[in-house]
Amino acid sequence: MSDRTVSFSELASESLIEVGAGRPRTVLNQYPSLPILRVADVLDGGIEASPQDHFPDGYRKAMGSKVSRPGDVVLTVKGTVGRVALMPPDGPDFAYSPQLCYFRPAASGPLRSRYLYYWFKSTQFWNQADALKGQTDMADYLSLTDILALEIKLPPLDRQNGIIEVLGSLDDKIAVNDRISTTSATLARTIHEEFTVGLEYRYEVFGTVASVYGGGTPSTTEPSYWDGKIAWTTPTDVTALSSPYLFKTSRMITESGLANCASRLYPAGSIFMTSRATIGAFAVPQIPAAVNQGFIVVVPPMDQLRWWLFHEMQSRLDEMLSLANGSTFLELSRKNFKSIQVRVASLDELERFDAMVAPLHQRAAQASQESATLKVFRDTLLPKLMSGQIRIRDAEKIVEDVT
Repeated sequence: MSDRTVSFSELASESLIEVGAGRPRTVLNQYPSLPILRVADVLDGGIEASPQDHFPDGYRKAMGSKVSRPGDVVLTVKGTVGRVALMPPDGPDFAYSPQLCYFRPAASGPLRSRYLYYWFKSTQFWNQADALKGQTDMADYLSLTDILALEIKLPPLDRQNGIIEVLGSLDDKIAVNDRISTTSATLARTIHEEFTVGLEYRYEVFGTVASVYGGGTPSTTEPSYWDGKIAWTTPTDVTALSSPYLFKTSRMITESGLANCASRLYPAGSIFMTSRATIGAFAVPQIPAAVNQGFIVVVPPMDQLRWWLFHEMQSRLDEMLSLANGSTFLELSRKNFKSIQVRVASLDELERFDAMVAPLHQRAAQASQESATLKVFRDTLLPKLMSGQIRIRDAEKIVEDVT
């Protein structure tokens, strides 16, 4: 059986898929409630929601099909266009917001939900979406009319299932690594909380117990400062991390660029904390890296103090926010940060603490790095599979060798 190219409008007219956009009514934060899923809750492949807005549960019937179901494919269609996720089989129910579009293939139809999820990551989708999303002077947007006009190439179900199996095995391995990383980092944080109970320590301030620095941006109009070999970190690089270990940055600068900005080249193992707009997103770079002006950088004087200071900084986030100020956006100055008190235990206790948490952070970082490598491999393999450039059998062998 050959591939079939068809629009979502045609599939919907044949009852082979349900396509819709969320249409919440006025938000009423009453309980029991139905949480509202928004663009920010839809991440790469999954849902990470901590909804602040809800409908009374009595609105569930009125919302009808716009309440999530397991297996729905959810696409962000306004502002940040193109993030896609699968609704999990065991997650909570949500009401879809207007900035989301949902796709619900018929169980016995010619389209598998997970294949559709991968299709939204392919050039087949993006070539069409890029031509449509910027049609207004406002934020990027795909209307429901645009969505229904999109054309999808449907291979036979056996090929769809093969693609799902190959790419799904990579996603499953990534998910395992992410759980390992999250669990290890959370356990380290718990150990810090429990370790400090009843512990004798002295108070110092961050400005005396470690070296505290900032960053800067080389002139963006000088080409010789950019596209070099030095990692240059922005807050977006850090807030995009699923765990606080930085292996690469989206932009690189040259030696000349580093010499002409306010940032040093900080060693691996420094502590990067975002200090403006979003205050308190953390990363420990695993490579030497520079930063822009949106950071406070803490360089510990010795290795045994690194993770102690990292967790102390995390535990004082509320205090840091109380010291932030600014008319356009909140910013925590280095001066105010340096004045914040920090508990410091004896060297013996610091060494004992480090012996417990450093291996956890090392394991978490290793798992994060492996996930990042697998994501690059998956994203390289995906368009070749979707276009038929590589056979499923060959892809299975490649994935077997990698994992």
